[in-house]
Amino acid sequence: MNEAPNKMDRQRIRWDYIFIGLVAPFLLSIAIPFLRSVSGSMGAKYFVDQYDNWVMVLTDSVYLFVFTGLLFYIGIYFYKRLEQESMLIGLLLGFLLTGAAYFLFLQSEILGLQGMFSGNGIIYGIAFLFYGWMLLYRVMQLSKWNLNTKGLAIVGILMAMAIALGRVGITTPIVRITFSFLPNALIGMLFGPWVAGVAAALGDLLSFIIGGGVGGFFPGFTLSAFLGGIFYGLFLHKKKVTKKRVLFAVAFNTLFVNLTLNTLWIYILTQNPIAVILPPRLLQNAVMCVVRFLSIWFIANNKQLRRVYMKYSTAKN
Repeated sequence: MNEAPNKMDRQRIRWDYIFIGLVAPFLLSIAIPFLRSVSGSMGAKYFVDQYDNWVMVLTDSVYLFVFTGLLFYIGIYFYKRLEQESMLIGLLLGFLLTGAAYFLFLQSEILGLQGMFSGNGIIYGIAFLFYGWMLLYRVMQLSKWNLNTKGLAIVGILMAMAIALGRVGITTPIVRITFSFLPNALIGMLFGPWVAGVAAALGDLLSFIIGGGVGGFFPGFTLSAFLGGIFYGLFLHKKKVTKKRVLFAVAFNTLFVNLTLNTLWIYILTQNPIAVILPPRLLQNAVMCVVRFLSIWFIANNKQLRRVYMKYSTAKN
């Protein structure tokens, strides 16, 4: 009796991954912009100037109708399955893919990319921001600011620990291993993504104020810290902390925050080629990915430690 419902649930989960995370971003950020460029559309101003070319106007109107209709359908589908874990992962995948397309558009002149990137800036921007707003809504629905005085004190202590652990580490000729991520992951697990994101961002600001930094303050790294805390909370708060959830949290932080955003910030600050910046960062993050996974998994599943910190968690509320 239970096999059919379970099979249907698995199919829905698979569809969440495929449609929200892959098919919809492909249509929004690749297929529709490509078809628009083939039809001859070169952006909104060109579209208005070609009012006498009815074939081009009608063709582009159809593509824009499909684009907006797809956004509408995604929004309804997302709202109906808001609480599903598969929906969260699908949204994150879609956010990464639409973000990558938008980044390529912004850098199309520097990278020498033409074709579908010309005249489709609004398409890329809307798709990326749409996924971003859906993720933000998911975060706000999951995280509640129901912290009492004791909870605020715990968050403050963990923030101080993160700052302190960021200044010490194990340094080798190849990589430097630190454990400053652990307090942030613990805040996300105990108090949710919103609290973890704000705490990580404030911790980044305080770390700069206390110890300064090379080259001055750069807000990009504060944004990265905020998103890192968000990811930990999304995957670990109010859920059984399994190896799969820890792996997803670490993977998204490693791929999106560390290797993508932080590499971009370093490129902006130093103007060194990505080909020079990325290889040593790949090695560093490959090692730290394993360290993060094992450390978070141990902290989350150690029975003695868990009995202590879960007394203060909002996950039980």
